[in-house]
Amino acid sequence: MTLITTIHSYAGGVGKSATARDLSAALSLLGQRVLLIDADHQADLSVSLGVDIDEQFENADDSFAWTIGPAVLGTGSLPPPQPTFGFDLIPSSITLYNLEKELKADVSMVVGLRYALDEVRAGGQYDFVLIDTNPTLGDMATLALLAADRVLLPIPPNRKGLRAGTFIRSRVEKGHYQRLNPGLQVLPPIITQAPNTVLARRYMAEIEQQFGGTLGIIKHRPGLYPAAMERGVPVSQLDQGEGRAEVLGVAERFLQAVGGARGA
Repeated sequence: MTLITTIHSYAGGVGKSATARDLSAALSLLGQRVLLIDADHQADLSVSLGVDIDEQFENADDSFAWTIGPAVLGTGSLPPPQPTFGFDLIPSSITLYNLEKELKADVSMVVGLRYALDEVRAGGQYDFVLIDTNPTLGDMATLALLAADRVLLPIPPNRKGLRAGTFIRSRVEKGHYQRLNPGLQVLPPIITQAPNTVLARRYMAEIEQQFGGTLGIIKHRPGLYPAAMERGVPVSQLDQGEGRAEVLGVAERFLQAVGGARGA
């Protein structure tokens, strides 16, 4: 059975898109069939994988057609995914910004992605679908969380990251999202952008305590991670040292947390 996981934080700059990119690449290296969906109109994730459909198409309608937009609106199906680094990608476009307006006009469309992914699940082509959403608590985030079985929180070891992570967990387990998607569960978080400081270690201990463990730590590497984003290559493909081992370790713990490989 296909497991659908939304990677989310309402706080920007926490390594959300980098986590989605690198986890997808690492899972594919471990033999898993992965579909990655970019649901953030900023499209940073897509561009970081070398896929910029706003550059490819002059017409906004053409760009929009290659995103989740038509499936959410009910005017089309999900587009053919684009293969990249061993997994498949449905990219984003700046045109998805307009989708948020449509969702506000017709709130029933927030389940559009769930219905589209029900068809993907029924097809049995993927072990995992990962969704990267925009850093808000708005309708696009709700769209992605209603479509998911699990939510994965990237949390940097600082006050902003911890506050965002604990708030979203509360909304999933006790509040808004629990009512709308009662089967949604929160995975142990990934600690991202972790520097080697006393303050960071204090926050890491607090994250461990509050969440009962994590899927691992992505260290602060000011050379490697920006280079991966700029060059459009996942860390596990770009680096053969500690960065690669770090990301693969997170992927292995992710598999353990969800019960191992999920074949068709």
